[in-house]
Amino acid sequence: MSPLAPTTASARTDDAVPALLASLQATLQGPAEQPGCPLPPSIASAFADDSTVRPLAADGGVWAVLREPSDRSCQVLCLHNPSNDSVSASLDALLPETADQQAHFVGGALHTTQETDGLHVHLAAFGHAWITFTR
Repeated sequence: MSPLAPTTASARTDDAVPALLASLQATLQGPAEQPGCPLPPSIASAFADDSTVRPLAADGGVWAVLREPSDRSCQVLCLHNPSNDSVSASLDALLPETADQQAHFVGGALHTTQETDGLHVHLAAFGHAWITFTR
């Protein structure tokens, strides 16, 4: 039996990789604070060191992460599109407990549509958005 020949990994020249890495980094860092515009106090606790960060199962290839402070006083949802196609996700299917709450845009880029099964968030290629909820 002959030894396996070493394989060479093909160089990836896909232009999408830098865009994916940049959008993923923005997603993981949280919504950016603009000079003179700190995170609203209502959601700042979701980004504290002791906050819970929980991945959620989302449809359509969307990556979803929910952040909550230890006292569960707020929820901040990050939706990330890791593909070079636009995608959408149903907020009501993703977080049924927030179906009766108002969604608020925090950062990133998105557009929404009201469908028969609830509110849908649409993300552009490599896009992300941060959303919070109030009753």
